[in-house]
Amino acid sequence: MVEFAYKAYKRKFADEYQTASHKLSQRPGILLRLRDGDGKVGFGEIAPIESFGTESFLAALSVCSELQENFEYEKAICRMNLFPCVRFALDSAHETLLRENEPGLLKKPWPVCGLITALGDRNRIEMLLGQGYQSLKIKIGKSDFAEECRMVNAIVDMSEGKIPIRMDANGALDRVRTTQWMEFASECPVEFIEQPMAKGMEREMRVIARDFPVKLALDESICFVDDLKRWSDSHWEGVYVVKPSIAGSRHALLNELEKLPEDSVVFSSSLESMVGASAALRVAIESDKQVRALGFGAEELFLNDGASLPLGPFLQPDGLGSMEDFEELWKNV
Repeated sequence: MVEFAYKAYKRKFADEYQTASHKLSQRPGILLRLRDGDGKVGFGEIAPIESFGTESFLAALSVCSELQENFEYEKAICRMNLFPCVRFALDSAHETLLRENEPGLLKKPWPVCGLITALGDRNRIEMLLGQGYQSLKIKIGKSDFAEECRMVNAIVDMSEGKIPIRMDANGALDRVRTTQWMEFASECPVEFIEQPMAKGMEREMRVIARDFPVKLALDESICFVDDLKRWSDSHWEGVYVVKPSIAGSRHALLNELEKLPEDSVVFSSSLESMVGASAALRVAIESDKQVRALGFGAEELFLNDGASLPLGPFLQPDGLGSMEDFEELWKNV
């Protein structure tokens, strides 16, 4: 018999978090805890991103209330097709219960991409470069195109053109603007442009990308395992930005990742606490797709509440959260 418990939380951002498509002042989520008859404990985290098409926080909360009444793992996961974030959290917690030893331990430090939320924030850019980040991610499409290009050029100058840049538009660009960014990026050290156009516009993005050396990456377009499978089967020529916490079945996700070229995958945060981030990073480590820097440099977005997984410019072999860390967070939620 396994006992199921949950606790909801709302974490505050240090500053309002803004992308080209939405603004957030806080991040809601739900921690899960499974405990078996021997007292062994497993933790998971439900971290929905409704703008990506996941279940809502309130829907996930309702599911947790139902599960607490009468929990059986095998029966529970059969009902989770419409709740991918709940499914991943359940799988992560259950996998911990079954795990005897640490699987897929990281053998060497894995670079983490530094996140720049405001293009004009020179202090943060200098800080990230000074700390040794080997790639940087910026949000584009939030203001005037020419002004954003000027600020990107300033970042290139500050890094002496030696640091690859990821540009993320969160699906906010049209065909014309996407083409303009591709032209601009072709002259800069850009690793890829992430989801320039909305989900459903993948074929148009594919056509545009054929005329430029810069790669395009799918993010919102491949939220769930079935999405990833569809574009993998159609041989998407660019990059796949995978957010494990919202993908659904952990086992199915690992199976799909096995089929992808090693350099085509970037693992990305869903703005989880240390529990969800550790679970997502375990998937990344087990997948053995470790060519590109991790998209998990998001801990500084939040107020210092002790819930983040501190990574810095590299995920270290011992960098995942411990059960003691999770227990402490559980007590404080």
